[in-house]
Amino acid sequence: TRSEPQATRRTDQSRRQGVAEFMITRITGVLNRVLDEEVRLQVGPLEYQVLVPEFVRRQVQGRLGQELTLHTSEYLDGNPMQGRVVPRLIGFLSEGELEFFELFCTVDKVGVRKANKALVRPVREIADAIQRQDAKWLTTLPGIGAATAEQIVATLRRKVTKFALMAEPAANGEPA
Repeated sequence: TRSEPQATRRTDQSRRQGVAEFMITRITGVLNRVLDEEVRLQVGPLEYQVLVPEFVRRQVQGRLGQELTLHTSEYLDGNPMQGRVVPRLIGFLSEGELEFFELFCTVDKVGVRKANKALVRPVREIADAIQRQDAKWLTTLPGIGAATAEQIVATLRRKVTKFALMAEPAANGEPA
């Protein structure tokens, strides 16, 4: 089978928010490298850099040389006022994890970078803490202070039930 990125057309709302009209929503390739905040996937003659949160990195680090599929979102990184904007991919092992990440990014003052750094625990654990309204536990996540934790709880507590019930990933890094 040929490994190729899958592109999907985004909505009018995405265009208004500065998101590309066509996005890579899933990518399958051979895992070449696992770095601190990213993985490198070989897809045909191309190697893609895909940012991953810590909990994903831990799950895939033992799969070097194996085929891996990541569900992805694209965002623009940089400062448009300075003329330097770089498209970035961020990847997850399941659509549910990606959906939680995108929901997490809707919280005021939580952008893509902060959310990526904060996700050091599995989605299920973070969603459970939000559902329990445990702002103190949320402050143990990197970059999440008390005020941001309270904002996360206030914004998401009624929206995370399905994520708190997500199955744990299998030991091989595949979603259960």
